[in-house]
Amino acid sequence: MLVSKNIQIEFADSSMKAIDAIYDIREGVRSASLNLYSRYDVQIQTPMLYGEDKVVVEIKIPEDRVETFAIGPHLKGVANYLLKSCNGRYDQYVVGKRLLVYTEVAAPDMSDNRFPMEDRLEAVAKFARLLERSDEDAMDAISRILVILKDSENSITGL
Repeated sequence: MLVSKNIQIEFADSSMKAIDAIYDIREGVRSASLNLYSRYDVQIQTPMLYGEDKVVVEIKIPEDRVETFAIGPHLKGVANYLLKSCNGRYDQYVVGKRLLVYTEVAAPDMSDNRFPMEDRLEAVAKFARLLERSDEDAMDAISRILVILKDSENSITGL
């Protein structure tokens, strides 16, 4: 039996929108799909547009592999295709060795991802800097963040 997962594809650099590269992303998925199917029996569908600017691809993973199947590393063939087969068109959008970001979404049309990747990475960096400190203000901020995360854990799946 196959388990379906919907994966939203975004560029790591938020100045580039996946919708603007939909043709090349579809070609990259087509290129990567043969490898995924032959090695892992994973089926990847053609990326589709959802809403005004979202690109989502459905991936069907065998039930016995779904727990250990890491989406990002297995979809790196899509980014490799964009970097190697598109004449340098996407080279300037690489952020820290990463071109594309893959986010699992519950249902494509329900995902409203307005928080740009740069802001997400900045939030993680700020939290990491807080963790390095041991003063009272930092400990208080960490405690408040953990309370928020713990409260969110019950209402948001995947935390």
